[in-house]
Amino acid sequence: MDIEDPALRTFGNASTVAIHRIPDADTARPFLVFVRAGAAPIEQKRWNLGAPGRRFDLLASFYAPPRPHCWLLQSADYVTSGGLSKFHAAKLLLSGPLLERYAGVLFLDDDVETLFDPGVFADFVHGQAFGLAQASLTSDSFHSHPTTLNHPSCAWRETNFVEVMAPFFSREVLRAAIADFDRSISTWGLDILWGVRHAASRMAVIDLFSMRHSRPVDTRDGPFYRYLRGIGVDPAGELLQIMDQLQLRSFEITTSKVTFLPARIERPIAAPAD
Repeated sequence: MDIEDPALRTFGNASTVAIHRIPDADTARPFLVFVRAGAAPIEQKRWNLGAPGRRFDLLASFYAPPRPHCWLLQSADYVTSGGLSKFHAAKLLLSGPLLERYAGVLFLDDDVETLFDPGVFADFVHGQAFGLAQASLTSDSFHSHPTTLNHPSCAWRETNFVEVMAPFFSREVLRAAIADFDRSISTWGLDILWGVRHAASRMAVIDLFSMRHSRPVDTRDGPFYRYLRGIGVDPAGELLQIMDQLQLRSFEITTSKVTFLPARIERPIAAPAD
């Protein structure tokens, strides 16, 4: 798609999705990175998209017309638009053959910078047999849950909570979870739903990998929350509805197991005699 294509002006949130570009052939890459993007997605400096051994396909799901020379529009293997929000669009796009093509999918917001190559992260998570995982957040990230911040002494922490900002799903867990992706258009409560419904799957915050959330969450005047009000979506109401359906008065985020990084103290070298 050319960056001057008039069709770009139609990119926006919608109850349906449109597919504007697909790969010319099966790339045989094992993972998919799904980026929900507005006009100016943050540049991903550690993604070597031109590498011949790239391990992931890239799907752009635009909710607004991208700016000229948008790197994501130019680089994505799949270019799509529409959906009412990230996981609503994902359900419409991935239910069916596309889901089965990939061993796992990373769902990324466009204001999250990954400090790693997604293929390396996906290979690690897949190799450790995690069903649902996320990279840890850098200490300077805007965050809602301290448990998702990076712990420098840890390799990973197994938990019951992976937040909606950038979850990685194995194919098996995604098959089971995708039916609920439109239960919350605001996404509030989906991470709790996953923690309860898929408690038998291994979940983790991976401290060996970090990402930076670059924008604050503004539930009052932020554009996403203004949009939700405009379509009559109440995030707190969606969260409450999910908790009621799960018969929860509260949800406690817990850590069940911690894998620490190896540490050692070297034997001191004796000072030379005078």
